[in-house]
Amino acid sequence: MPRNTAPQTLSREIRISGHGLHGNRPCSVRLVPVTVPSGLLFVHTPTGTEIPARADLAGDLVLATTLLKDGIRLQTIEHLLSALAGLEVEHLRIEVDAEELPILDGSAAPWVEAILQAGLQSLEGRRRFMKITQPVEIRDGDRWIRALPFDGLRLRYVIDFPIPSLGRQSRELSLTPEKYRRELGSARTFCLAQEVDQLRARGLALGGSLENAVVFGADGPLNDSLRYEDEAVRHKMLDLVGDLALLGAPLLGLIEAHAAGHALHVALAQAILANPGCWEWTEEAEPANVRFFFQPLVSQPA
Repeated sequence: MPRNTAPQTLSREIRISGHGLHGNRPCSVRLVPVTVPSGLLFVHTPTGTEIPARADLAGDLVLATTLLKDGIRLQTIEHLLSALAGLEVEHLRIEVDAEELPILDGSAAPWVEAILQAGLQSLEGRRRFMKITQPVEIRDGDRWIRALPFDGLRLRYVIDFPIPSLGRQSRELSLTPEKYRRELGSARTFCLAQEVDQLRARGLALGGSLENAVVFGADGPLNDSLRYEDEAVRHKMLDLVGDLALLGAPLLGLIEAHAAGHALHVALAQAILANPGCWEWTEEAEPANVRFFFQPLVSQPA
């Protein structure tokens, strides 16, 4: 089906509060509709600092995506950005009263639910898509990510961890709002049990618990159950959707990632923006009727 062709914002504002995953401090977010297409703009309300959701302002990408400007940092923005991008909401004012967004249940599902309850509002004009025309690739040892030409947005992702309870997972999916809600939005962030003490010693994951993360031990997840058999790779894809929102416009292309993470996701976005010869603007949003598959697939693509 065609992706939405009109720019979208929310029909009414949303307020959500919680605590940060890494700092474990209270934080609140207010999502405010806009009247004209203006992109996604974060506002740090204690200082009034405005920070556009742009890849050139991203930094501090250890286990989260952070925006940095004028000494102000906004951390763990990826789940909200993922929900917005997955539902094709690209124009919004995002007011944040702390340096981290709330982790909620560790997925994008609470954001998705709130956005859908608020409803979407079309703005004047047409959406413009960044269409990949030439391959772009970023490598870091055996970890890599690349963008290839494709009429639509299709994601392929592989993770590979050295414990049997997690191991190697792969998934492939052509993204639409419906598939985002069904296949990715509820997948929770995860970590290895053996890493928890090290993370907290570094001041990370101080607000983490089994209520907002899947923790994998040697014999399996410590949580009561998984939402998907391959929840971990789905969450990586959720993060990828959010990090690609830092391009500032919806993307048309095939994105392949192997053992990547926030740093490589953002590096790809930065490389695309730095190489205008590898993409072009288009208003054509109809996905091609083509399917590609991993060989072999751990789970069937959607």
